[in-house]
Amino acid sequence: MARKNPVYQQGKSPVRQAQDALKKSDRHFRDLVEHSLTGISIIQDGRVVYRNPEQQRLFGPLSEDSPASLYDHIHPDDIQAIKALQAELFAGKAAHPGRVVRFYPQGSAREDSDIRWLLCRASLIEHEGREAVLLNMMDVTIARELEHVLIMQDRMTSLGRVAAGIAHEIRNPLSGITIYLHSMKKILAKSMDMDEAFALIDKMLDASRRIDAVIKRVMDFSRPGEPSFSSIDIRWPVEEAISLSAVTLRKSGIAVEIDIPGDLPRCLADPRLIEQVMLNLITNAIEAVKNTPREKKIEVCASSRRDSILIKVGDSGPGIPPARRDRIFDPFFTTKAGNTGIGLCLSHRIITDHGGRLRVGTSRLGGAEFIVSIPVRQGDGRP
Repeated sequence: MARKNPVYQQGKSPVRQAQDALKKSDRHFRDLVEHSLTGISIIQDGRVVYRNPEQQRLFGPLSEDSPASLYDHIHPDDIQAIKALQAELFAGKAAHPGRVVRFYPQGSAREDSDIRWLLCRASLIEHEGREAVLLNMMDVTIARELEHVLIMQDRMTSLGRVAAGIAHEIRNPLSGITIYLHSMKKILAKSMDMDEAFALIDKMLDASRRIDAVIKRVMDFSRPGEPSFSSIDIRWPVEEAISLSAVTLRKSGIAVEIDIPGDLPRCLADPRLIEQVMLNLITNAIEAVKNTPREKKIEVCASSRRDSILIKVGDSGPGIPPARRDRIFDPFFTTKAGNTGIGLCLSHRIITDHGGRLRVGTSRLGGAEFIVSIPVRQGDGRP
């Protein structure tokens, strides 16, 4: 005797059962989206056609009368980053790991104190039979603020390492000014030789300008602020970092080889952040070669490879064992007493935010070599 189909025993046809299963799946999907802690939007034809509750908390509910634009609450300087993210998707490029952008919450006065941060990820989907963009946004303001504190701590640590050199660089022209003043006092008291007096004044002005230049470099490096990407000549931040380290290198008896061509292509970067990375790498190299029995040597070189600029910082120190290279960029991992262990981690994050890579290898000098790769992009958009 044939077995009866259990579906028909329940009075449901296969089509009805499939429809019920589809509705149940749809309800389950909607529950996940509606209760997600991530803000989810669907963008179609440049307009937001759906916002889940978390996205509405960030940007407000959708209005049927006036469709919302994706850029209504995004910081003006970051709109280009969102446009670039969409352009990459429609161009068929691989999914981007995400971009962090600034936005103003609904109801805010749109002042600097109101700015919050979003991690944005996008993917192509089909919505109601047409192509659309599914945009996921997560509020990472607290994480960015904590990261900002760590960045400032690392900057202060880096400045502390070169403080003796900076003090020495300022002390020399200050001592010169004192000597020139005493000499001028004698000249004015005896001979009133104005030509010699004016020559001393010129020397004092030159010494004063040197002090001002040193202080300006330190202030520019330590000044807090948000990332600001622009088209730059990469030589400027690299040479500034070398300049800040010059006295420490000289006092430590470390020879430096610099090979930075003048015809490198410009790239989109934040010069202050690149300077921070380079100062950190150079300072680490100084620490590595201080006690080496070999010749104390550091090399800083740059080159252009395809669509990227490569910057290498190598040293003649003991190098980094292969077993430790996988952890060298981990937060708070350090092999030096008194070191915070956050410098390389933050440097890695900064270069990643530029769309580049920071990796470690072996230098031709026998020690460690850190290689920074920064993409060369055309146009005015941000990375």
